[in-house]
Amino acid sequence: MKRLKTLVSLLAAAAMLLLMPNTDLPQVSAAEPVTYSLKYVEANNEWRYHVGPWDDNNSGHRELYYLKESIKDGDVIVVEGGDQGLTLELPVNLSSITFNHSHLAVITAKSVENVYVLRDSVAAINGDVKNAHVYDNAVVNFNNNVTNLYITKEICGQQTIAVVGTVDYVKTSDAEKIYNEMYNFQANSFRQEEGILKTDASKYSMVPVPTAPVVPGDPAATLPVVPVDPTVTLPVVPTVPVDPTVTVPVVPTAPVTPVAPVVPVTPADSLYDDVPKTGEPLALPGLLFMGAGICFGGAYLLKRKSA
Repeated sequence: MKRLKTLVSLLAAAAMLLLMPNTDLPQVSAAEPVTYSLKYVEANNEWRYHVGPWDDNNSGHRELYYLKESIKDGDVIVVEGGDQGLTLELPVNLSSITFNHSHLAVITAKSVENVYVLRDSVAAINGDVKNAHVYDNAVVNFNNNVTNLYITKEICGQQTIAVVGTVDYVKTSDAEKIYNEMYNFQANSFRQEEGILKTDASKYSMVPVPTAPVVPGDPAATLPVVPVDPTVTLPVVPTVPVDPTVTVPVVPTAPVTPVAPVVPVTPADSLYDDVPKTGEPLALPGLLFMGAGICFGGAYLLKRKSA
């Protein structure tokens, strides 16, 4: 009896799965970036990190060794202020690094989307940077390429900046106006000391370099240009004159017998009805009938056994 009940339950479950409509698949969302705050803890005599904003009242700080194990591409680093230097290597692509009034921090990453060097900070970045923001009297070295360098004055414009790689675009501004814009600094040429640009004018441009647009699918752009040798003389082919007195006989053409048009045969209504229509469920009625038969037969057998 127990085995029969199990068999009937399995058959009923299979029938329900066959008859159930398709359901939406669960949506998978990308993990949000994690912010790691770093600070030198005097009580431990070492740098520690905390997930989220730094909290001096929270003693759950961890060693940087575990940070290297848990950090991933797209995460955020914030270096808090202090008098101690920091050297940290993170083999990931970071979303941003903020130097928050830090004394001296050297961070190495594969690349960084945004770097913020705030006032009174001294920092160095190893890795390509897309957007670098340097404020007031900050001192910073970028040891690789920088796409956009924004030099922003809040209180004073006395930034000291050096870039070992290239810089595509530089803008110096404050909250009210833009002082200048410069383009295409050559590698290892950008130098600014306490707000004064030290780069030779031949190493950069005051206007963006235009690039010629490429028309996609232009066959002329892919055809090689063959130079013409002026010393080569092509032979001249003589033309045969036409004699106007010669009459060319005209050959008559045989008339073409027209072909009778083919009249299409209209199919009978009964043949049309036998063809399945688009969108008709062919197997659903059979599945419903089969499921109903399984459920009914199982219930009947259970009732007969229990009687």
